[in-house]
Amino acid sequence: MQIQDIGLTQIIVVLIFLGLLILLQQLIKNNKLGIQGHFSQKKRVMLVEDLGLSSTERIRIVRIDNTEYIQFTNKGSSPTVILHEAKKLPNLNSSVSQTDDKQKSGLPSLPKAPTKKQNNILSDAISNARKMNPKLGFKK
Repeated sequence: MQIQDIGLTQIIVVLIFLGLLILLQQLIKNNKLGIQGHFSQKKRVMLVEDLGLSSTERIRIVRIDNTEYIQFTNKGSSPTVILHEAKKLPNLNSSVSQTDDKQKSGLPSLPKAPTKKQNNILSDAISNARKMNPKLGFKK
């Protein structure tokens, strides 16, 4: 049995195949937000942010049907979930605003705290966690 040498056509085919793979990788990398939006349209629950304050304490921001909730978890205690009012997200599926939805569903709305500046979601979650549990923090 003789082993055949690698021909020029085989090298060209491999180079073309690798070039197409690299081109596909670049297209996906450049358009990842459009691709994610296309595939995640049917998702109703999405994890926005997850932060570990210590080895036993975590804060999570979860978006459910364009409404954000903050979840505080601590080892040895049950998790606490509250509605996050800092950021209003437009509802893409219907033309009715979120405040009309809350009034129709009979859910009480939380009073809005006056803010001096617009904080980001993570700092709001941390401040809410510290209000609910004064022992929460980095100092031991």
